[in-house]
Amino acid sequence: MIESFTIKNYMCYREETEFSFVASKKEGKKNSLPPSWYKEIGGKRILRLLICIGINGSGKSKLFSALKYLRTLAISRPTKASEKPIYRPFLLDNHSSNEPTELQLTYYIDEVCYKYRLKVSQDRIEEEELIVKDVRPSRVYFRTYDACTDKVQIIYGNSCDLSKNDRHDLEINTVANSTVLSVFASLNLESQILSSNLSYFEDRISYVKKGDKSLADKLKTEDSDKDALMKKMIIRLLKDVNTNICDYEVEEATLNISELESHGAPEVLINAMREQYPSGVIVHKNLRFIHSTDECKKALDSDLESYGTMNIVRLLVVLFDIIIGKKTTTIDEIEAGIHTKALEFILKMYLSIARDCQLIVATHDLQLLNAPFLRKDAVRIFKKLGSGAISVKRPDYIHNTVSFFRTYYREVASEIDEIINQWTVFEDYEKELFGE
Repeated sequence: MIESFTIKNYMCYREETEFSFVASKKEGKKNSLPPSWYKEIGGKRILRLLICIGINGSGKSKLFSALKYLRTLAISRPTKASEKPIYRPFLLDNHSSNEPTELQLTYYIDEVCYKYRLKVSQDRIEEEELIVKDVRPSRVYFRTYDACTDKVQIIYGNSCDLSKNDRHDLEINTVANSTVLSVFASLNLESQILSSNLSYFEDRISYVKKGDKSLADKLKTEDSDKDALMKKMIIRLLKDVNTNICDYEVEEATLNISELESHGAPEVLINAMREQYPSGVIVHKNLRFIHSTDECKKALDSDLESYGTMNIVRLLVVLFDIIIGKKTTTIDEIEAGIHTKALEFILKMYLSIARDCQLIVATHDLQLLNAPFLRKDAVRIFKKLGSGAISVKRPDYIHNTVSFFRTYYREVASEIDEIINQWTVFEDYEKELFGE
């Protein structure tokens, strides 16, 4: 689980900005919130849910992008030594594009705290460091670049468990554009501590991508036990949020590419299909939802279901993966097509069963701020500044009886309300369009 994530000079994050996942130890006097919001590790309350709010273009999605960027640099080794690292600094001033991007992640693996830090320029990885944050912090390694010799240098600390020969092999294979972790992943070296940190970035940090495989593929996999457990959760929740769906089924149809070839399909088409389906068999899965009404039960194809219903199911699949895989996952615009009350229900359900996992969401559904179960210290308010950079505010703990919705409007949304209330602004649009 992540304790904090710090970003500096990455896209709209010009100044150093820290996202802390440590919850306040204050509680409401009358309505204490349940501990499902956090997991206590080493005396710290680590939040399982972070909610990001702000108007369009205020930096919410760029937070997710920065976490993905750090993960990519940590685990992906460039194919060529001459390749430049991906570099995305703040561009709306005259100096940031010549300064490095700095990223730092503090996280837990089996309740052991680590700090991973990167400094990236347009030419190379300038610095990389991995530290065990114990009572007495101990370095695993510190990687830097010597411009005079044009070589990478790695200083190993007391917590590094690599052998002398493996340390040498790792250093000579780490070039200017690659991180130590990514090079370790490509070499046959033995290190418990590097392996566990590499696995953390590979398997425990994820993000919901548009264009993922179809919902039918996710609901019917090769793991029948997992599929059955997920179905149990989905069907129960669909019932609780007042749909009449009582079950679903995934039908499979297969087609051998050789049959198409024998029927005279164009060679170009056949070759393309064989490239996409190396097994030579095309498998199509069709998802159907079974509705139970007062009169009968009917199975309907998924393309006949509402946009909101399908997004509820997609969200439940993601949450199931997060919980079972003990992941930290980001979801942008989590409310898409989902009613506020249904979303409140889903998030509360997630918190009730979440354990060693975290969910970071961005939303424009401000009614969530009125949810009675909401921890106000789990909200982050994003605001764009006149410089083009953004600021992120973590509200002080607010008693549960205080309307956080009104608090947010006083701080951010009131600026837009002032403009909306000026009818002359909209009359100017008409004049510009029609020239009157």
